[in-house]
Amino acid sequence: MFKLKNEGVMIQSVLRATKILECFTGNNSELGISEISEYMDLSKSTIYGLVNTLKATGYLEQDLKTKKYRLGIKLFELGNIVHSRIDLRAEAKAFCMELSGKYDITVHLATFNEGDVIYIDKIVNYDMQIASSQVGRRAPMYCTGVGKAILAYVDVEYLNKYIFCKELKKITKNTISTHERLIDELQVIRSRGYAVDDEEIEIGLRCVAAPIFNNKAYPIAAVSASASYRKMNDNMIENISKDVKMCAQKVSERMGYSINR
Repeated sequence: MFKLKNEGVMIQSVLRATKILECFTGNNSELGISEISEYMDLSKSTIYGLVNTLKATGYLEQDLKTKKYRLGIKLFELGNIVHSRIDLRAEAKAFCMELSGKYDITVHLATFNEGDVIYIDKIVNYDMQIASSQVGRRAPMYCTGVGKAILAYVDVEYLNKYIFCKELKKITKNTISTHERLIDELQVIRSRGYAVDDEEIEIGLRCVAAPIFNNKAYPIAAVSASASYRKMNDNMIENISKDVKMCAQKVSERMGYSINR
């Protein structure tokens, strides 16, 4: 390991691997080991080990005829995820701020991956700092409002692969911890169009969440409004749920979703 100025500890092999990926440009879309070795000013044996690792993980591909390498489909997949989140965040910002301002509460925007939600934006009510939802942080889908709102509309294959195949661990005393209870909860969410997190991931916190759909009517994210248990009573949930659903609908329409579908 070594350290660059103001960058903290860096892992040399990881740094070299990223630099190899950067060798591939529009003019150099395919490169051989010798060419990469020359660009990197490293031995062919060192380059081969790094390139072989990148190939094994899908970040590079090798042409069977020329034996040269090119950027792999894994980078395309990750790039699409980043692109969709950036677009989603930009489209949702104004609607989330409007919702937060109306009720003076914290609003979250989250997407999902492999059974977890990933928070990508947060409009903060400074009267209440919510520890479980920092931007970039992951959380289990089954115990968060945004996660349950999405799970209610994903396909069965996703549920079986990432949710029902494992134990639902209790995070608080209110966390849903059985598959049967979660199935019932998802049915309720579908019938009313929104999810409620009732101190399931953080004691003292309640939230109301609704799903965001893409142009294929598939859930890609969710928006939620969060507040303290004392502030978000049952009456408030009844009122705010309408605005949370409206916020999610407006964002969905910006993402190409049609309510008629």
